[in-house]
Amino acid sequence: DQKEQVTPRILAGGQHVVQLDGEGTYQCSLTGLIFEVTGAVKITYCLLSWSKYASLVKKPWIVGGPLFNVCCDTATALTSIQFPHSLCLGG
Repeated sequence: DQKEQVTPRILAGGQHVVQLDGEGTYQCSLTGLIFEVTGAVKITYCLLSWSKYASLVKKPWIVGGPLFNVCCDTATALTSIQFPHSLCLGG
C-alpha cells in the first residue's frame, strides 16, 4: 500500500492544510493522519482539546488519544481517514 507523504501548511490557531492534487492515499508527515481521496481536494484539520468534550465520553469508554477536527472542501472526494493509534503501556 503506497502512501505519499505530505507536509501540511500551518495556519494560525494550529490548523493544518493540505491540498491534494488527485486520487491516492496520502499521509501527513506531522500528525500521521492518512487520507484516501478520489480526486483533488483541500483538507483542513487541527487537534482539539479533550477538556471541552471529555464529559461526552461515558463509561466504560475512556478518553484516549488525540482528538481531531477535519474539514474538507469536497466531501465526496474524501473516502476515508485513518487516525493514528495511541497505546499506553504504563500500568
